[in-house]
Order: sequence, then structure tokens, then C-alpha cells
Amino acid sequence: MVQDIARVYQQCDPVKPLEPGDPRYEPCENTRGEGDLIAQLTNAIRWSDMPLHLLFSGHRGGGKSTELLRLRDALAKPPEREDKFFVVYFEADQEDVDVNDVDFPDLLLAIIRQVGKALRERVQEELRPIWLARFVDDLKRFLGSEVEFEKLELDAKIAKFTAAIKSSPDARLEIRKALEPNVSNLIQAANNLLDEAVIRLRAKGYRDLILIIDNLDRIVLRELEGGITTHERLFLNRGAQLNALRCHVVYTLPISMVFSPTATALMNVFGRRPDVLPMVKVANPDGANNPAGMNALREIVWRRLDAAKVKQQAAFDSTGTLDYLCRMSGGHIRNLLILIRSACTVAGTLPLTHHIIERAVRGISNDFERALNRPDFFDVLRKIDQAKALQGSEHDQLLLYNLSVLEYLNGEVWYAVNPAVRMLEKFNPPKRFKSRRR
Repeated sequence: MVQDIARVYQQCDPVKPLEPGDPRYEPCENTRGEGDLIAQLTNAIRWSDMPLHLLFSGHRGGGKSTELLRLRDALAKPPEREDKFFVVYFEADQEDVDVNDVDFPDLLLAIIRQVGKALRERVQEELRPIWLARFVDDLKRFLGSEVEFEKLELDAKIAKFTAAIKSSPDARLEIRKALEPNVSNLIQAANNLLDEAVIRLRAKGYRDLILIIDNLDRIVLRELEGGITTHERLFLNRGAQLNALRCHVVYTLPISMVFSPTATALMNVFGRRPDVLPMVKVANPDGANNPAGMNALREIVWRRLDAAKVKQQAAFDSTGTLDYLCRMSGGHIRNLLILIRSACTVAGTLPLTHHIIERAVRGISNDFERALNRPDFFDVLRKIDQAKALQGSEHDQLLLYNLSVLEYLNGEVWYAVNPAVRMLEKFNPPKRFKSRRR
């Protein structure tokens, strides 16, 4: 029935992360690596007597946001007799920053705004830092006289600037020019605000303040003047400033930085290596199916079908089709959901057949073919596929960033080419046979 496939489509939204307690959530920690990474991060924060600045990475769409929401709840809604934390979780790209061009002053304004807003709305505490309020009022000239400003709360005033920075390149340039000479003062003002926030929160029964800043891994990778990338500008050039905030902070980090020549510098700046959420292991390095990983992906699909009120045997024409879908996702959760949605739109009705899933995979393959528009990309990909390791190529960061290469953890880190890329003829060029001379 059409209604059945429509419900399956709706339950496989690849963009919206699952909230803790959602029945569609399937724990995958034992098929990603070694243990529950979120439990480990929870312990690190609980046991630390100094502010931690943590970097959390993984492939885009691999499930980081869902896991970070688990971290939020583990700290904000702890077991009995455990201290509770005041957690401010926000997706940086939703309102405050432009992932095409983000720098530290933009992000600092976003942090100040989000903390002020959370305190005012959730615990009815209004922070009024004098220097910061005056500085923000002085910036009003960049917004135009028609903008209502004076009667707004501080976080609402800052929202005007973050919106301008995100939407207008000209305003972004002018506001940054005004912010840059005052960054040190802004950091001090932000820390004064955070200190005051912690004092008030402790009076209300919270142990401490924690910021979780999601979607910074979506910052577009491109080279800037001076030979640095957009990723390096924020996390390395501005790393000391990110590390200067006086509260626990979890920053999401593009996976391309974790496995770049700059990885050691990151560890030096932040004092510990980034925590990485690997892919679900659908296969072993030798190419054979990984039973635990395949079972986890089947369960993810079944939970979505249960939410859609569709029986498992009605959704696919065979168990082989479901297994093919799981294998071709590469263990990447968003790719799995995208493939289901794409197959639904092509099929129009259930069950989904092997041929329909193949067409969906071919659609993703075509997207990769357009992105991998240089022959040397495929030379590197074939070497990675053979060695199961990065080659130290100048293309490694881009291939990780655009999901052409996926990272897995099986005691040791190893890499595999995305199954959709492996389908391309450019990855598998026909062999040429030399004619024998007579």
C-alpha cells in the first residue's frame, strides 16, 4: 500500500538526530569500536576537577549528533546520587554560524548568546555583564538604524549580530574587523559571564556548566590565503582561544583533521587526542561480512519499520536484499537511511527489491563520480583499498571529508573505500591486455 511506503519514508529521515529514549535508536557501540564512547566521555567530564575542552569527531552523518544528545542527557539527567550538570547543547550552523566561512569571533558570540538564552529561559537567570553589554551596544552601527535594539535582552542583541554574520558577507567582514582587536577582551568578558553563570547554577543545585557545540564538523573544507584550510584556521590557529573558555566544552571536529599532518598539533593544543566515532563495521578488513555489524544495521532498519507499522517481511522482497542494503551503506547510518528513502521514491510501493536498492546505490555513486573529478583521486583510492590504510596523499583529508573513504576501528584503525565509490567504472577500469609480438 502507498500509505505503508510513505510511513517508511517518513521514519527514515537522514537529517534529524534521534533523541535519547527514541525507540528507533539501536546501540551500536560494540560494533563501532571498543566500548561505549559516550560513557567514556561522561566519566571524563564527571571525574575532572578542571574544565575539559574535548574534540569529538567522526564522519558526517555517522551518528555523532544522536550520540551527543545521549551525552547531554547522561550529564543533565544522571542516575540517583550523581551530580547533575547544566548542559547547553546547540547546533552551531542552525542559527549562529555560516559553515562556509566561520572564525572564532563568530563562534564566541554564538556561545555567549546560547549560554545567556539557556539561563534566562531554563532557570530564569539574567546575566548582565557590564563591559560586554556596552561593547555589544557599540556594535549596533553595523546593523542599521532601523533595527530595534535597545529593549532587547543581551542574548537577543547578540542574535542580531550572529544572524548578520551568517547571512551577509559584507556585514560579516565589518563586524569581524570590529571584533578582532577586542578578542582578548571578549574572551575575558565571556569567562566572567561563564563564572557568574556557574555561581548561579550551583546555587540551584547544578554541579557545573557544560557546552556541547554540534555541527562544527560541517565547516566546508577549502584552502585560504596563506596555505591554511578553513578547518585549520578555527581549530589550530584559534585553538588556544577555543581552549581558553572556563567551562567544559565539547567541540565537534571535522574528521579530516584527525588524520591529517596537523593531528599532533591538535593534541598539543587541547591536551588530549580527539575522540572519534567510527563507522559500524559491516565488513572486516579482509572483505568478509562482520556478523555483529550486519546485525546492528538490520536492527536499525527493523526499528524504523516497527515505527512505520510495517512488517519486516513486507518491506523487502528477500533477506538478501536487506543484507545488500546494509552492506552497501558501508556502516554509515545516514547513507543507510538515504538509500532507503531513495529506494522508496523509486519503487512507489513495497516491497523494495534488490534491483531498486541497486538503483538507489547507483544514484549515490553518480554523486561521488561528480565530486571525484580528478583521475589521481582514483589512484589514491585504489591504494587505500588495497592497503586498508591512508597513503599520506594530499587528497586524504578531502577523501575522508567527502565520505569517499570510511574509517573503522577493529582493535586498530583501518580504512575502506565507500561501497558506492567501489561501484564506479573509474575505480574499476577495464584491464588492458598487451598483444603478443610474433
